[in-house]
Amino acid sequence: MTLHDHARAAVAASGKGDLRLEEACEILRGYDDALANKKPRYGTVADAADLPFPKETIKWALLLAMEAIAPEQREPLKAAYVSLADWQVAEEVESGGFDSMRLRRKLDPLTLAKEFAARATPAARWMTAAREEQPTLVTELRRKGFW
Repeated sequence: MTLHDHARAAVAASGKGDLRLEEACEILRGYDDALANKKPRYGTVADAADLPFPKETIKWALLLAMEAIAPEQREPLKAAYVSLADWQVAEEVESGGFDSMRLRRKLDPLTLAKEFAARATPAARWMTAAREEQPTLVTELRRKGFW
């Protein structure tokens, strides 16, 4: 069952013909297509520019659909929400290199070395950005009561 199918079930269950849910369905259809055709391979991160809508728009659609369906049907939508971390904005990731100004502060050398190593290559910067975003997305779901 695709994300779009889950959203459609939410529209049908509401019985109201809610235009926001209809719009969310269309957004999730586009996200489904991106997941099917452009999804990053396991262990890689993709450019958020390949998404059909901005990440915030997709988040809105997923949250709206989760709100409208039964709790036991939310798991695929929650997984899709957290998997948004696999899509990063290239400009932000590429500009997120090591901050040499931090060397002036008294930092633990081991911590500094780990941070430097985590951002040493472009691929590492992409993976680090994705790993750092995942807990944020889970926290957002917890705040909304979906986790």
